[in-house]
Amino acid sequence: MDAAREAARRGLLKLMLRLPSFRGQLQLLWQSDTSLEALCEAYEDATATLERLVRNSGIGEEGLADEYRRVCLELESDVRNRCLSRTARSR
Repeated sequence: MDAAREAARRGLLKLMLRLPSFRGQLQLLWQSDTSLEALCEAYEDATATLERLVRNSGIGEEGLADEYRRVCLELESDVRNRCLSRTARSR
């Protein structure tokens, strides 16, 4: 498995932990929606960067950590909306 695909898989797992009510939908989307992989990879990158910033936080880096928190929340929202729109289409 290549590095990008592995990062996307880690991002998917993190999203499944953060959005437990969407786990089943995420598993289905992972298999059928190729654009979800890019969102999951971006989520993995953002959360890993945030964790690194928080762990190594220094003076003046709080703003950057806050920015990455917002990015993570926006990605979670995008994934949530994608799951909700898929649910609405399948009814």
